[in-house]
Amino acid sequence: MSDIFKKLTSQKPFVYGLVYLGFIPLYAIMFSLLPETSLKLNDNCPGFISCLYFSVITITTLGYGDITPVGKLGQLLAASESILGVTLIGLFLNSLSHQHGLEVQENERQAQINKDKEKAIKRFSAFNQLVELKINRYKTYTIPITTPISDRKTESVNENFTFNDMQDLFKTTLRMTDHHFTPAIEYYFESLKELITSVEELIKLGYIQYWSELENLCLEFITITKNLDFSAHILNQPNTRLGEQKGSDFDVEMIKNHIGDVEFLPSNGINAYVALYFLIRSGFKFIKEYQRLASEVQNG
Repeated sequence: MSDIFKKLTSQKPFVYGLVYLGFIPLYAIMFSLLPETSLKLNDNCPGFISCLYFSVITITTLGYGDITPVGKLGQLLAASESILGVTLIGLFLNSLSHQHGLEVQENERQAQINKDKEKAIKRFSAFNQLVELKINRYKTYTIPITTPISDRKTESVNENFTFNDMQDLFKTTLRMTDHHFTPAIEYYFESLKELITSVEELIKLGYIQYWSELENLCLEFITITKNLDFSAHILNQPNTRLGEQKGSDFDVEMIKNHIGDVEFLPSNGINAYVALYFLIRSGFKFIKEYQRLASEVQNG
């Protein structure tokens, strides 16, 4: 019963309006079918047009009195139409008010969302400056990994590097600010860690919660990076010895002499460097896509 009542009282305004208007000709027909003595119009029996007129003034409760229901059946019909008219008008106004309230509420909600989004853009833009610094530092330390010293004429990022190009990863970066006895690969992993930390902060602090594509990109990059992280193995290679040779020197020879596709193979001694190769490539891909999406966010 409560469900029926709920359905009857929760319709849209136009439904009540249509029902209200529909009752006018319906009751006019019923009035016209009454015995001639049931309605009186100046001592004359009204026709259908008069019945339609009477139906209008009855459902609107105007009641001019020029047409009078004199029979019990006519009075009952007139009373029921008046009650239905008042009820439908009440339901119509209530539904209209409810709909207006929902529209106002939705407008306020949307305005709040827009306001929050504007704040989020400002917060993201501020934090993104830090991320860009980490990106630039990361790209800087990919140079000594992806470009052999013999080919390093300028400080330009080599995004199209080959596997063999990574042969000088255990040598110095040649940067004046870096320690000359610290291998370039150590600086690379340090810069990668800083970048990952900044990207994680973007997510944890909710700076990109309004932009799912950007958030998913960052999550994917973090996942790929962790899956391809062989830093512990690679950084320990200078301390490992294979007979009279350092492990790092042996690995460099394998990198130099590698021929064919770059892929993981069972019991492959250079799998760690294959992972590094894909790690750097995924980093370049992430940076390019991240900067595109970040630009879209900041430009609205």
